[in-house]
Amino acid sequence: MHWALRQEFERRAGARVAWGVGLSAVAAGLLLWLGWLLLVPYTVPSHIRDVECGSPLENGGSHNSRSVCAGQREWPELVGILALSVPTTAAGAALIVSGTSRRRVSAHVFEVLEAQASEERARAKK
Repeated sequence: MHWALRQEFERRAGARVAWGVGLSAVAAGLLLWLGWLLLVPYTVPSHIRDVECGSPLENGGSHNSRSVCAGQREWPELVGILALSVPTTAAGAALIVSGTSRRRVSAHVFEVLEAQASEERARAKK
């Protein structure tokens, strides 16, 4: 009976860790996307010709207000991506820690149960 309970507990702990890894991967993807948007120069199509724009962090992130580049990568959008990645990272880390600790506690509990059963068998032989 203990074996079936342990397998179910391990399955749920493994699912929790898998969700945590998945959320952490999503958060890493968001942070990579944010880094790309912040660091890589880009091109803006214009009705006359394409305009080359520097990255938002280049020159302190200040474009001329009349420039075509000024409205393309605005800070509220970039901060929004960062804001999405923070809770995703926290939830992923919490799920990984929770699932891993559940596995370790489960292993410890079942080792204690085995030790108790072994002691009871040894007492019964005497």
